[in-house]
Amino acid sequence: MTTRAAAAGAALRTSMPGILLVAPLVVFLLAFYVIPFAGMLRESFGAWTGDPEAVQAADWTLYQYQKLFDSARTLRALWRTIEISLIAVALTFLLSYPVALLLLRLGPGLRSALLTITFISLAASLIVRNYGWLVVLADQGPVNNLMVWLGLFERPQRLVYNKWATIVGLVHYCMPFMILPIYGALSRIPRSQWESARILGAGDWTTLRTVVLPLSMPGIFGGTTLCFAICASAFVTPLMLGSPATSMISQVAAEQLLIQLNFPFGSAVIFTLTALMFTLVFAYALIVRKVLRINV
Repeated sequence: MTTRAAAAGAALRTSMPGILLVAPLVVFLLAFYVIPFAGMLRESFGAWTGDPEAVQAADWTLYQYQKLFDSARTLRALWRTIEISLIAVALTFLLSYPVALLLLRLGPGLRSALLTITFISLAASLIVRNYGWLVVLADQGPVNNLMVWLGLFERPQRLVYNKWATIVGLVHYCMPFMILPIYGALSRIPRSQWESARILGAGDWTTLRTVVLPLSMPGIFGGTTLCFAICASAFVTPLMLGSPATSMISQVAAEQLLIQLNFPFGSAVIFTLTALMFTLVFAYALIVRKVLRINV
């Protein structure tokens, strides 16, 4: 027993530096995510009487979730959120993967410059970005003027305050979060893998499809998962570039929490969105691991 206790003490002393490094992060997550989220989950089982102070833990009920699934407006917003998020993630991937490949092929100077631009874009205010898109996509904006000049349309088209304007804003915001993980995964692929495929007679497209793409799947999985979470929880971008007819589920939750002060229903909406996101990400990881046989 003494030997076991000594071994356990030695193991604890060995792992103590790692525990101390992780402890601030654990405390931060507990204080600002786990505890508030647990309180919101408890709130979602409350019965709303119009007075936020009247909700008691003893009043737990599934009424808010029944109300959510009986509300056609909420279900449409939930489905619209998933649809917009999936389209935005797919477009972000199609635009970001070539950029990551380009970063891999550039010289050190150009690569550093492009990476610096990518990092700087993360510091730009989201509101400023969206106002920029409002100007670019306006009825008399440069995009409309170019299309009229090219003869694609006889008169300017309404390009803002719709679903596709929201998607454009989300893609613009998410691209750095997609480029960096994919570039990290590509940079870890040994050059011998590329050269072996070429020696065996594979062309550029075959090498990319059969060698590079599967080996970069961990970066793709990380980038697409992160971008999906960002898009599904987006609030400012759909508020500024969309319209009430294209509102996403975060706007429904904000309306219930901030305007209607219906905290139980707003909490139920947020928890449903979170649970749905975790379910989709879990299914995505399962497909990648079991069907594609790729470890992520």
